[in-house]
Amino acid sequence: MDAYIEVRNVSKRYKDYTVLEDVSYSFERGGRYAITGENGSGKSVLLKLLTGYAKPTSGEVAVNGHILRKDIDFIQNAGIIINAPEFIPSLSGMDNLLYLAEIRNKIGRKEILQTLDKLELTEARDKKVKTYSQGMKQRLRLAQALMEDPETLILDEPLNAIDRRGLDAIRQLLNEYNRKGTTLIFTSHYSADIEKMADVILEIADGRLQPESGREPAAALS
Repeated sequence: MDAYIEVRNVSKRYKDYTVLEDVSYSFERGGRYAITGENGSGKSVLLKLLTGYAKPTSGEVAVNGHILRKDIDFIQNAGIIINAPEFIPSLSGMDNLLYLAEIRNKIGRKEILQTLDKLELTEARDKKVKTYSQGMKQRLRLAQALMEDPETLILDEPLNAIDRRGLDAIRQLLNEYNRKGTTLIFTSHYSADIEKMADVILEIADGRLQPESGREPAAALS
C-alpha cells in the first residue's frame, strides 16, 4: 500500500475552540481505518477535512498529492456519509438515488438496483422515503455511498440504526469493497464494528490523533 490521504500539521478551530491541533497522519491506499473518540472529540470534523467539506485553520490535507481546497475542491471518487445526509422524503428511495446519480453520470438504473439488492432494499425501492424506518434510511445512505463503486469510503457511524440481523451482512459488504481495493475510513462507537472492519485504530483525544492506547497500526505488526 502507498500513501494516499496525507494530513499535514492540520489544526481546526471554531472561534476560540480548538477541535484538532497539529494533526499529521498518512492514510494508505486500500487500508481499513477506524477513528474513535469521545462525543465532541472531533471525529466528524476530521472526516470533513479528509473530504474537503471543511477547510483547515492551518495545515493541509492532500489526496493523491492534490491539496484539498487548493488544487481540488473535494476528494474524488469517494462514497461519503457525514452528518446523516437526508433525502427528498416525497420521492422513493430509487428516485432519490437516480437523482443523485445524475450529478456524475457514472452509473444508471442497473447499478443502483444492484446496490439496493446488496443493502436489502429492493422491496422498498419504490416506497417514499418518508415511510422508511431509521434503519432503512441508513441503508439508503449506505447505498448512495456505495453505488458508484468508489475508491474511497469515508463513513461517519455507518451502522447507526441498523438492526442486529443486518449488522454482520453490512460489515461483510464493506469489507468486500475493501478487498477489491477500496480504502475504508470510518468512525464508530461500537467495538464489534472496529474489530471486524479495521486494521488500524486511531483515537482522537485532546485534539490529537494517535494509535489507540495499547495498539499499533497493523502495518507495524507485519
